[in-house]
Amino acid sequence: MSEDPRLRDTWRGGMRRAVVSLGTIVPAKEPRWPIALQASVVLTVPILVGIAFDRVDLGLIAATGAFTVPYFAALPRLERLRLRPIAGLVLVLTSAVGALLAPYGMLSALGLVVVTILVGIAVHGYRLGPPGPLFPVLVYGMSGHAVDGGLPALTLVATVAAGCTWAVIASIAPLIRRVHWQVKPRPLSVLLARPAWDRGAKELVWRTVIVTVLGTALSLLWVDPDRAYWTVAAGVVVVGVVPGRGPAVTRGLHRAIGTVVGVGIYLAISQSGMPALALAFTLGALQYVTELAITRHYAIAVAAVTPMALVIVTASAGQLGDLAVTGERILDTVVGSALAVATALLHPPAPPDPAGRHAPPHRDVPSPGT
Repeated sequence: MSEDPRLRDTWRGGMRRAVVSLGTIVPAKEPRWPIALQASVVLTVPILVGIAFDRVDLGLIAATGAFTVPYFAALPRLERLRLRPIAGLVLVLTSAVGALLAPYGMLSALGLVVVTILVGIAVHGYRLGPPGPLFPVLVYGMSGHAVDGGLPALTLVATVAAGCTWAVIASIAPLIRRVHWQVKPRPLSVLLARPAWDRGAKELVWRTVIVTVLGTALSLLWVDPDRAYWTVAAGVVVVGVVPGRGPAVTRGLHRAIGTVVGVGIYLAISQSGMPALALAFTLGALQYVTELAITRHYAIAVAAVTPMALVIVTASAGQLGDLAVTGERILDTVVGSALAVATALLHPPAPPDPAGRHAPPHRDVPSPGT
């Protein structure tokens, strides 16, 4: 039976738009440099402290506190300050679970599945927007690698907690600007009101579940159990936060290309022999680029976050510069991205949900200022 010409044209049109998007930078709806600068500072300072105490490895682990900064970015500053400790608590709990289960292969894989699905439910239910479940999954994997590399679990979790605490403290500094006090913050009972589950949110959760379970299973059976978290991370970020087949294909292409470029950047960093101080500011610059690009050009954001994540993960396990990591991460990304693109068929062939989904609760949100 021949393929329906209309279906073939639809897929061709979708692929064409995905390719064209590689050369398109979406206009900024509002300035993101304040968030980017804050995330960069939050990441760089712990590394500098680690350098001062000759524990760069712990500094890099504490730098994961910067992963809390992008969440709730659509909300006013005072509301973000109320919610950021929750994001930090999630990262600390994720790190603790990853560290405790690291010695037990099957339990560690099961923990990855449970953590990713629970975070996915929260992200899509409350419509938290980019970066979705990515960072908790990376912290889970990083924690397992660090413990396997010999770092005591208690030291690891305490270091992540210190980094998240620093991120909350750094969130207070911008409040010296009077503009942030002009918006009355809503109580937590409103900000954390029960989510309104529309069809798109339910589809995103189901895609997250499928990608997580299949990605973990494939890694256990045919790839490498220790790398399951990267396959799952690649999948959930391609699932994204906006339902629709088109966004899935576009993000899959961006993710694959961005990862290849990012691995190249990681190789350049790890083989350059740069001093620790230069490494700290390089990672800070990559974090800045990530936050600027995350809503405007996904491939650029991936190209920046990939080397940053690889440096933190490999350094925490004493494997910085390991060339085998590069090819493995590309393979993991291809597997995870392919799974996520395939699950896009769960969405009906219709335009994606409109923009502006990404702030709890699903009602009017006061202007956040800059």
